[in-house]
Amino acid sequence: MPLSKILLCFLAAAAIALTGCGAVRPPDVRQADGLARAHARGELIQLEALGPLERARLQQIASEFPGKIAVAGGASLYRVVYWTPYRGRLVAASGLYAVPTGAAAAKGTVVYLHGTQITRAASPSQPQRVDGNEETAVFAGNGYEVVLPDYIGLGVSTEPQAYLIAAAQVDATLDLLRAVRSASIGLGRDAAPSLYLMGFSQGGQSAAAVHRALEREPLAGYRLRGSIGIAGPYDLRALVVNKLTPAHAAAPNNAGYFAFIANAYSGHYGHALDETLTAEYAAAVPALFDGSKTPEQLAPVLPEDARRLFRPEFLHALQADQDNWLTRALDENRTDHWAPVAPFRIYYGDDDSDVLPQSAKTFYAYAKAHGGNVSLDALGAVDHWNSAALTYAPALAWFDALSAVK
Repeated sequence: MPLSKILLCFLAAAAIALTGCGAVRPPDVRQADGLARAHARGELIQLEALGPLERARLQQIASEFPGKIAVAGGASLYRVVYWTPYRGRLVAASGLYAVPTGAAAAKGTVVYLHGTQITRAASPSQPQRVDGNEETAVFAGNGYEVVLPDYIGLGVSTEPQAYLIAAAQVDATLDLLRAVRSASIGLGRDAAPSLYLMGFSQGGQSAAAVHRALEREPLAGYRLRGSIGIAGPYDLRALVVNKLTPAHAAAPNNAGYFAFIANAYSGHYGHALDETLTAEYAAAVPALFDGSKTPEQLAPVLPEDARRLFRPEFLHALQADQDNWLTRALDENRTDHWAPVAPFRIYYGDDDSDVLPQSAKTFYAYAKAHGGNVSLDALGAVDHWNSAALTYAPALAWFDALSAVK
């Protein structure tokens, strides 16, 4: 059912003002003296109450996952709007914030980084969200604060979606955590400094990138305890090359993934789309990823075989793993060549045709060889989507075990 939307305006104790209810504040806000005030990354723009989810409803949601997950309480949901940098300027971004009801102090904060989503209306912070209720049920229903970034290009963001752009997802996630800290003060909640990351598919790549960034430069007010990546495309360049082989090129969803990557990377790195795609698809693809289309609307437009998307000479270069602007960009966004210090659990399904299992194995092999605190967990003969469902129960048990260690 749609959740009623009530605007909640407040003055945070940290002297962060929310100026009025309704529209997101524009970048150039004039103060009483007529001078423009500079904004800061992670600054809270707006907090919007999306309503409660009672324990019975959360238990119903959690019961859909394997593992007999019990839910202890209800939760209240909010949309957080905040500032974050993107391509040299601050932009408004948004995310979902769920807090457990009945207790001022939470066990910690769980950040869930969602998988590929092309439809703006299905962003986690939207009332009719696709992602968010499940994580609220499993984690907020058991005493954790839960945070889901919409990502740049989804939610309130008007930018093109920064699909598989690691730095943009890191910035959006860390700045959402900064904004959530301000929001929690305004709500009168105690801090929840223990931080846990969990990401699926695209979100697996993002979870690895955020974990890596936090170990290079910790975020004030938070302590990273552990992370989970599920079916993540960590070795992007190798994954792209492998998925363009005859054995994988016609797999379901492949053409959609490649079209999305080409569209996002062309815009982000400043290359015309027709350098990569044929003239036919270069003309058709941008409209497919403007945030208004559903995945079902892609199939009639895109080819069954992903190789047909590309200009012949560019396809040959990709298949031969030759150096070009796209392969260099994919390397820039890889998240498999580093060694975690805080524990990182890597999950994958053996029958995953969307993100090939080799991606998880490559990440694990490199991290382990370099002293990384990693584990590799095969989920058996399951596909991409079922790999996520199988991970909620063990994730909750692991986060609870970590939270019990002070």
